[in-house]
Amino acid sequence: MRRTRAIFVFLVCVLGAGMANAVESLQTEQISIVSLGDPSPHWLLVNDPNFLGYMDSKVFLMDADDGSMLGMLSTGGYHGSVEMDATFDTIYSPETYYERVTRGKRTEVITIYETENLTATGEIIIPPRRATGAMHRGYNGLSDDGRFMYVANMTPAMSVTVVDVETSEFTSEIATAGCMIIFPTGDRTFAMLCGDGSALHVRIGDAGQLVSKTRSEVFFDAAADPIAENSARIGDTWYLVSFSGVVYPLTNRGGELSAGRSWRLTGDMQAQSGWRPGGPQFIAGHALSGRLFITMNQDGPHSHKSAGPEIWVFNAATGKRQARFEAPKHVGRVAVSHDDDPLLVAAGESPEVFVIDPDDGEVLRIIEGPILGAGILQFPKL
Repeated sequence: MRRTRAIFVFLVCVLGAGMANAVESLQTEQISIVSLGDPSPHWLLVNDPNFLGYMDSKVFLMDADDGSMLGMLSTGGYHGSVEMDATFDTIYSPETYYERVTRGKRTEVITIYETENLTATGEIIIPPRRATGAMHRGYNGLSDDGRFMYVANMTPAMSVTVVDVETSEFTSEIATAGCMIIFPTGDRTFAMLCGDGSALHVRIGDAGQLVSKTRSEVFFDAAADPIAENSARIGDTWYLVSFSGVVYPLTNRGGELSAGRSWRLTGDMQAQSGWRPGGPQFIAGHALSGRLFITMNQDGPHSHKSAGPEIWVFNAATGKRQARFEAPKHVGRVAVSHDDDPLLVAAGESPEVFVIDPDDGEVLRIIEGPILGAGILQFPKL
């Protein structure tokens, strides 16, 4: 018994001395902020809805060149996507908050972040009725000159909140009955899709107030073959895609909005074998090369929400398919950087983002975690 006690005391002394030395060797941690420096066109914003804790959504800033994580924004509840200024110095994020997290008074803001340190520098309070739900890129938009931000509302009445981000002021709310999804078309104009198969074109003045609303001619059958909310812009043209894979170019020229000649993603045999575009963000456009990248599945009719095993590449001007890539997994989200040496990124439902060579489809790297699942993918327009 005495020998056991002696061994025990010896071990306590040895361990105590070791712990004391370890404590002495620890250095006091200094809290600091690391600046990101000049932005890259390959910095990727991953909007994570955080479905396990929807009132605490996030935006992760990743470097697609090496797969590293650069930082994170905490973006409140019901997050969709962000807007960025032309130099990527500023991020504008529509966010929702409740007094008691999940209940109480609802406050909605556009939070302004500077990107060098990912720090919130201000917020603009907007009417508490912005459209929320599953992530859609078209819930908000930014005017071409970067001055006005548009936020779609649905209560269930449809309208658009207009905010002057230069003066940080809410300027107006414009009724858009029967029309939804925002497509900026110029410095003071934006378009929306309408339930009768037409598009609404809205013009505002320099004070952010409504000037005019006009309707295009009906150019699609909303009952027989609806247009999905997914879209991509190249130059002055938005490319809208129907459930069955018909592409409708919608162009603003001289202030007039018109639909161009439509074309199909698939031939008759491909359509009969079930090929359709699908996924929450199934189309991306690269303006410098005039290419559209579209995730495709073989699940047949009504598969516009389904991820697929392939990515098809089209010449937007001619409608001709240029390439067909096999995806590493079923993917339904794509984005492409806007520079002359672009990267393509794709994601499915798992916490992975695939970085792909847009010329040959080679997977260059895989970004894993910390996202629970990618929402909207965005590159700055640098």
